[in-house]
Order: sequence, then structure tokens, then C-alpha cells
Amino acid sequence: MCMKQKVLFFVNYYAGGAEKMTLNIAGFLNQNQYDIVLYIIGKDLGPISKFVPEGIRVEHLKVNSYKDFLVFKLAKALYKERPEFAFSSLMPINWRLCVASILFPSVKVILRANDYLHTQSFLQVVRLRFTYNFSWKVIVQTLEMRDEHINRLHLKVKDVLTLSNPVNVNRIEEKIRGKGSPFIMGHLNFVFVGRVDYIKGVDLLLKSFSKVLVRYPDAKLFVVGEIGGVFKFYYNSLLTIIEELNIGSSVNFVGFTDNPYIYIKFADCLVLPSRNEGLPNVVIEALHLGTPVAATLSVPVVGRIIVDGVNGYVVNVDDEVAFANAMLSSVKLGRVNSYYRSASIEDFQNIFL
Repeated sequence: MCMKQKVLFFVNYYAGGAEKMTLNIAGFLNQNQYDIVLYIIGKDLGPISKFVPEGIRVEHLKVNSYKDFLVFKLAKALYKERPEFAFSSLMPINWRLCVASILFPSVKVILRANDYLHTQSFLQVVRLRFTYNFSWKVIVQTLEMRDEHINRLHLKVKDVLTLSNPVNVNRIEEKIRGKGSPFIMGHLNFVFVGRVDYIKGVDLLLKSFSKVLVRYPDAKLFVVGEIGGVFKFYYNSLLTIIEELNIGSSVNFVGFTDNPYIYIKFADCLVLPSRNEGLPNVVIEALHLGTPVAATLSVPVVGRIIVDGVNGYVVNVDDEVAFANAMLSSVKLGRVNSYYRSASIEDFQNIFL
């Protein structure tokens, strides 16, 4: 009988896109072949703990911030577990995991890039340049991201894998099975799903939505995402905008939920007003569920996922008038299809062979 290979997955306790994708990848591995351990990094187990696939052992790596001796604690976890593979998908954890792994040359460190290098400061890029070379493989999501990592971090071409985010079809279908619409009939319903912070452009969304209300006074906007903790200050600024625009009766903050898919499925339009993205999972998921998308061209790949006038509309970042028009046009498309090819489950499974 062959012994299982041990794989450690490290995630932040917030349930962001990078964290959820990490859990998707962990869920792709056959538990008869791999001993999978999830280390949740943060002050507590947090919202991400609600997304852990069944059968995966969870450990808590307690820190109040990434500067709280995280490198030492990562090294301690590697020493305790002695894994064949260690996986991380968030830049502040990625480089620290590389440093921690120096003492354990047999561990194959797999990193998934969650952002573009041009969004990072010079010092941040230098830090990545000197640490990412201790990794075994680096997964990037787009061709643009691939070129950046090879050229700016001097990574070997063979060690950089371009894999677009896969749709976890089984999880989505499980979450929506037998579920009805969360909306009241007779309204146009727009849905935002993600972190409620400045980089996601929710302030722009509110201003655009106020213009949509001129055309459709009964329209509703649902904001699905965490509004407490580090997001509280920005959330309070949004409340001020809502009051100034007098749209409070039309905007609903749902907060965090482990089942955003029922909102996405039954919405008339998913909105993504981001100022920056890596590869927006929520857009891929929305199109899989047949919901049209109004989005900003925060990164070039958005324009390859969304076909203008077919399954949504794409406009420039921070253009509230254009975004309002994209919202108005998208709801007229009805149910749509996705033409974007995601990486397969097998593509990710093969990395761990």
C-alpha cells in the first residue's frame, strides 16, 4: 500500500477570491492519494473555515498580523508536518513561505499569484524577486501575469504555469440545488459579490446605480460581502454616499454568506466595478450560471471573458456614467452563455504528481 503524500495549504482567514480558489484546488485532490492539511492564518478561523471541503484537516496558525513572526510559524508548521508539497495563494504569505522553506529543501513550494506585479511597489517586487526563486512552481492566471513574473522576477519559463481559474461546478450546483430566489418578484436585481473595499469600486457602483434608478426606480442593489473588521471604515464611507444620493431604500448590504451563488443565479445582472483584479472568479461563476455581467476593464482578461453585447458589457475603470449604461444594457440580455475556457481540474491535479 502506497503512503499518501502530504500537502499543506496555507490561507488567510478572510474568505476572499484567492482563499476560495485555494480551497477549490485542495478539493480537487484525491484524498485517497493525498493527506491534505489546511492551515488558516489569522486571529481566528474566520469566514474561510465555512468553505473547507469535507475530509480536510484544519489547523489554526494564530497571528494578529503577517508581521507577527509569521515566517517562524510557517517554518514550525513545515517542521511538524514534513509535507511533500506546500501551497499558498496570497502574496504576503507566498514570499514568507518561500523564506520558511529554505530550511526544508525537500518541500516543493507551489505558489499561486493573486495579483499583477505592476500593482506592487518597487520594494515589494524586489522582495518577491529574492524569495520566489525558492519556490518549485508558480501558477499565474493570465498571459500578462505570466510575462510579468518571468521578466521581472527572473523565473524560469518552465516553472511558471498559466492556469485560469476553474469553476468548481460541483460546489456551485450543490449550493443552488433546490434553492429559490432570494429576491422579491417584480424588481430588477443587481448583485455585487466580493470584498467591500476601495479596490473593488463599490463607491463607483453606488454612484452608477443612482443613475440606473432614474430609468428603473424600483431596481434593487444587493452587496454580498464582509463589511466588518478591516472593511468597516470603507463601509461607513459608503453609507455616507448612500445618504447623499438618497438611495438607501434601494441598496441592501447582505454581509458575508457562504452561499453567494443563489444571489448570482437569480440576479438580473452581476456587477464588478473593480479598480484592479487578478482573474475575477465571480465573473466566471456568474456566466456559468447564465447571469450577464457589467464590469470594468480593470485587467485585460476581463475583456476576454465578457463578450460585449453577448454576455455582458465592459467599460473603463472609474467611469460611473459608462458603468451605469453597462448595467442598463446588461439586464436586457436575459440569460447568457459563457465562452471562456477555464483550466480543468486535471490541470491542477497534475501539478502535484
